[in-house]
Amino acid sequence: MDTISLPISFRQGAFEMVPEGSDEYYAQLLSVAIRIEPGELPLTPSYGCFSPVFGDEEVENLALTASQFIPEIDIATVDIVPSDSGLTTIALTFAQREV
Repeated sequence: MDTISLPISFRQGAFEMVPEGSDEYYAQLLSVAIRIEPGELPLTPSYGCFSPVFGDEEVENLALTASQFIPEIDIATVDIVPSDSGLTTIALTFAQREV
């Protein structure tokens, strides 16, 4: 099922949608999964990924956990990119699995 594009935007008076199965669709799912830590959602307390910014083991766990929730993709790389301002960016690359 197509999903609403994040950040939310409108086109011709309706939500802009992201087509299911597109790379943008899976990138958006990954983005949501890594922003939610386990226990934050009362209805699905196991959903989410622990923050990987504290060490190599957490980076590996992020890829493993995210692939558990989005089995249609293989995560190729996870890079933690700190900046001088104190913000940390998580950069992921992935490929869709052949069906």
